[in-house]
Amino acid sequence: MNSTNTNQPLAVVTGGASGIGLSCINRFAKEGYEVLIIDANKEAGESVLKNLKSEGYASNFANCDITKHEQVAGIFEALGNENKSAQVLVNCAGISPGLNALHQYPVEEWHRAIDINLHGTFYACREFLNLAVKNHASEGAIINVASIMGVRASAAQASYAASKHAVVGLTKSIAQDYAHMNIRANAVGPGVIDTPMNTELMKDENIMSFMLGRIPLKRVASADEVANLIYFLGSSEASYITGSYHPVDGGYLAS
Repeated sequence: MNSTNTNQPLAVVTGGASGIGLSCINRFAKEGYEVLIIDANKEAGESVLKNLKSEGYASNFANCDITKHEQVAGIFEALGNENKSAQVLVNCAGISPGLNALHQYPVEEWHRAIDINLHGTFYACREFLNLAVKNHASEGAIINVASIMGVRASAAQASYAASKHAVVGLTKSIAQDYAHMNIRANAVGPGVIDTPMNTELMKDENIMSFMLGRIPLKRVASADEVANLIYFLGSSEASYITGSYHPVDGGYLAS
């Protein structure tokens, strides 16, 4: 791959230094995209970037607190100053807060979950779309990573369920508002995925036994399995798919 090819489409991935985001970065890079990693973890982001560049992939990293609108806006403003357009945005940055009954829920934890999972996704979508409008884009794709909790809820997970339900709603609104520009927006709903965010969860044998008992495929998914769907939704092969929510859950929601 020629890392200086100016005709490469650009895929921007928030939370791109680990988990599903990292799998997306690798998949889009291998498919011929230039990739921009956005992540709050500077060390991890720089490590991913080093690996990508060593393999000849066109790539960049932006260290960013996704909850700070001015930081997110600055990244897309810089792309505009470089006369670049972003064809795909994947919002993977997110957290899964601790379990707690709502009447005992720490207010600061509630705000943190909403700030990262919802506001951060909104900021990235807003600035991606702002750049697309300025560049008179004729196509584009946004894929927002929600969760199975984007359409249902579980006990003691109010902030997570609320934020992910909101991401699904945000995605559907974007799909309607920007269809005239051929910009598509879809959400994916991962179930239990083998990622760093779920490391502690997967150590709990009782929880995993309960979860696997409700998953028809009887296993957790890899991050790559989610990235496969995300890549498809970002590609021209999904040209008539917008405003949709797609679970990746081994049949959990159907059970």
